[in-house]
Amino acid sequence: MRTPGFQPHDRFHGRRPPYRSSGGGGAVRIVGAIIAGVFGLILLILGVVFTLVGGLDYTDHTGRADAVVVDRVETTSRDSDGDLDTDVDVYVSYEAEGRTHEHVALNGLNPSDHHEGEELTVAYHPDDPGDPVTAASTESGAFDLFGYIGVPMIVAAVLLFITSALILLLGRRR
Repeated sequence: MRTPGFQPHDRFHGRRPPYRSSGGGGAVRIVGAIIAGVFGLILLILGVVFTLVGGLDYTDHTGRADAVVVDRVETTSRDSDGDLDTDVDVYVSYEAEGRTHEHVALNGLNPSDHHEGEELTVAYHPDDPGDPVTAASTESGAFDLFGYIGVPMIVAAVLLFITSALILLLGRRR
């Protein structure tokens, strides 16, 4: 009995040959590897920034002063996607270590939560009373959450780089 289309020299005996890629997947593989690499780079940058912020320690800012928010500058711009991006700088005036400090930028945790005319307690390093931070910034572990987020981001970035390399290397072997 002959199968239609069967030739005696047909090594697949009338069945379809196994699927073979025409090689067009190479471009898709490269694009996939590039996308994984770009996401890896973005995660790496964010992870490093978060980890560095997580390492901030203002516990040595033991000086305290009563301050008044004298200025709040909001700068609004459009980012590359056309979305509005608002940057807020808060300035305070206070007396510390026998000197009056006027219109000094407030740093630390959430300085943008404070508004003009608001009274608050600021912290400063006794050797540098002109560099105030929010009092909440001086609590032990105040910035730890950033580190807890940053380290996994770095690990994920490394895994994406490895995945990208494997996609490229294993694709070349075929």
